[in-house]
Amino acid sequence: TMRVTIKDVIPEKRDAIYRELLSLLDRFENQSLPMVGLDKIELNFGAIRYEETMTLPIHITNTGNVCAQYRFVPKLDENALCKPWMTVTPTYGMLIPGEQAATIEVSITINSATAQQLNGRREVLNDILVLRLENGRDYYITINATYARSCFGMNLDDLVLYKDPIREVPLDSIERAEKYKDEAGTNPSNALCIPKELWRIVDAIFEKGLQQPELFVAPGIHEEVKQIREALDTGGPFPQASVHSYVDCFLQFLSSLSVPVVPSTMFPTVEINSENIQAMSRRFLEDLPPIHYNVFVYVISFFREILLYREHNNLTAAKLARVCVKHCSPVPNVVMEAGMMQRRAGMHLIMLHLLET
Repeated sequence: TMRVTIKDVIPEKRDAIYRELLSLLDRFENQSLPMVGLDKIELNFGAIRYEETMTLPIHITNTGNVCAQYRFVPKLDENALCKPWMTVTPTYGMLIPGEQAATIEVSITINSATAQQLNGRREVLNDILVLRLENGRDYYITINATYARSCFGMNLDDLVLYKDPIREVPLDSIERAEKYKDEAGTNPSNALCIPKELWRIVDAIFEKGLQQPELFVAPGIHEEVKQIREALDTGGPFPQASVHSYVDCFLQFLSSLSVPVVPSTMFPTVEINSENIQAMSRRFLEDLPPIHYNVFVYVISFFREILLYREHNNLTAAKLARVCVKHCSPVPNVVMEAGMMQRRAGMHLIMLHLLET
């Protein structure tokens, strides 16, 4: 008797075992991959006001079986993690399995530079954050916010067009045109001489008293300055606040303008001395654009009125001239060339001359 053993493959059983092995391998691979859970993938900040910071949290939990290392990365073809008006803290971290959820804080702040871009429609408060897991997937977090429009960060030519509080003036040009289509108030020929916000804040400083010691020296109270700024933007009544807070808000308003009251192009190009200062001062005033001329003369007249109380407030024309140059012609965040420093010094002498004569 001869016995022969023949190997026979049953295709159905082979495929079943193959699928089972693949399933086991996939399960093992999935268990070795990091995974996290986010309590939200969209943040809606609502309306953000000028120079105010709003922060919203994101809670991140390790839902996998291995350590999860995460970090925020720039979007494709970009170098920064997010737009300049937003900050993320922390930008990276690690969670072990079973560890308590970590908190990521996303903050938005509207400073003067951002406000100028928003008013010029060169920026919107929308962005996407990319959260990347090492050896894992990417998570996308959507950021949305709106800008509560402020007179800070605008330009003088726009501010004088509207008699309404600036908060009520739509940022979108189409919506703005629709709102004022039947009104002649936005016609440049009917524009105000100076921004109503500037008049209101100067009038409030007058009421508080120009004889206060340390005027333009002592800082204002942050919360009071914020309330004054809100009153200017909404047209509401001013709060009970110290004169120093009103002065602080006044200086912030001048410094924040997208186009300074005195642009650097208006600085004298020749050395100022006692022989030419009167002629250069006259030429400077003649060359100023109409709205800028009105505002500058208004500010200088206000400072001259303050000097009438110099025995009480201890201010001098030289001090106020420095204040005027600093806030009517803010220095950009760049290294100033020697020639520009000399021209700026000449502008200081012209302002000093206008305050003393």
